[in-house]
Amino acid sequence: MKSVTLRRIKSFAIFDLPVNYHYVYINFQTIHERYRNTHAIWPATATRLKLIVDYWNNALLHYLLIVTAGTLLTTPFFSIDSLNDLYFFTICIAGALSYVPLYFIVYRHMYNSEFLPKLETAVAEYEGKERAWQEKCKQDQLSNRTLVFLFYVLDKASNLNRLTATDKWADQLHKIYGVSPKGMKNELDLVFKEEKKQTGTAPPLRNS
Repeated sequence: MKSVTLRRIKSFAIFDLPVNYHYVYINFQTIHERYRNTHAIWPATATRLKLIVDYWNNALLHYLLIVTAGTLLTTPFFSIDSLNDLYFFTICIAGALSYVPLYFIVYRHMYNSEFLPKLETAVAEYEGKERAWQEKCKQDQLSNRTLVFLFYVLDKASNLNRLTATDKWADQLHKIYGVSPKGMKNELDLVFKEEKKQTGTAPPLRNS
């Protein structure tokens, strides 16, 4: 654990961590799932913007780290008398001027050439895994007709006889199975149409 922490600190010090693909992907997955659990709708583009903000926050933190380290390393070489307002003003000016080349040579360059391509790849990989999982769920799920028929058999076997080919029951089955009400209604119509053919009479309509 200690070696992992040291590697992360070293990686951040050379500004390698914010553009590490594994770091970008894990961050995207963690942030996206956290916000999706607390919001009814949370698109991948929203998480993408969050990660872009995080990148520039890391860039600012990295810059401040460099300025602080530079100040601490140079201060011992000055006498106590020279540590006056002019000294600290000079440090501030030098720090501000050093940001310009860092921004264009390091932060902006790495943002365009490293971070954004890896972020887009992470988004595509996450969405691809999510689509594959959804497709697997669809394949594993029973067909609408089978779901309706199982409920129909249960209703008849328990002698409740409450199930009817109505929009109300289609909505109830939609809530139970998570399938569209229209699909449930179509299958209910088919099941009761088949029942009518077999019995020769229309099933009684119920309001409940």
